[in-house]
Amino acid sequence: MNLPNISSAQKHSVYNIDLNSYQRLQSGSHHEPLQSSTGSSSSNEISFYDISYTTNERKLKIKCPAMFPSFLKPKPAKQILHGLSGIFRTGMHAIMGSTGCGKSSLLDVLAHRKDHRGLSGHIFVDGSPPPSSFKYMVGYVVQDDIIFETLTVRENLMFSANIRLPRNVSHVERAERVAQIIFDLGLESCADTLIGTDFIRGVSGGERRRACIGMELVLAPKIFFLDEPTTGS
Repeated sequence: MNLPNISSAQKHSVYNIDLNSYQRLQSGSHHEPLQSSTGSSSSNEISFYDISYTTNERKLKIKCPAMFPSFLKPKPAKQILHGLSGIFRTGMHAIMGSTGCGKSSLLDVLAHRKDHRGLSGHIFVDGSPPPSSFKYMVGYVVQDDIIFETLTVRENLMFSANIRLPRNVSHVERAERVAQIIFDLGLESCADTLIGTDFIRGVSGGERRRACIGMELVLAPKIFFLDEPTTGS
């Protein structure tokens, strides 16, 4: 059985295909999960098979079609991902590819952030379908910074901790966690500096990006997705 040439077909160079799991799925057991190679329920291994994603066809509705007939033409569907399979075992992995090849879309799919319409394929976590609590296991830093520009680095991290951590985590514990993240990310020198706007001078681009990462780290996620984390550094 020949494995699909994913790297050349999709211009992604990321995947380590497990041959036994792939052949098992190809044999017809498409809903059989890929088993973790470690056998551990806490390895946080993500495996995916035959992931495809196509944007839906859309049509603009207007009141005067006779005056603007060109606007009624449907936007053709566009295939973003096609037949991607692979395994991310515990550790750090990188998805590399040219601009527009679908890297961000693949991350969105794996993190369950894509609309199911137009999406097909199977995703497993530690050999089983993702649990209902999957979104609480995952941290996601998107490509565009989502941060309060008129707050300091520390205030942004505390805000994230206050709205996202369970109630049984005390204020002292939250503050300690934020302080540790600030130290780990090398943000001590700018911890009490405003992020900054077009009119207010603030932290550098790299510090801003690390602050965004820190806002996700307060959750101590078991699985962490970062979309272009070095942007601005």
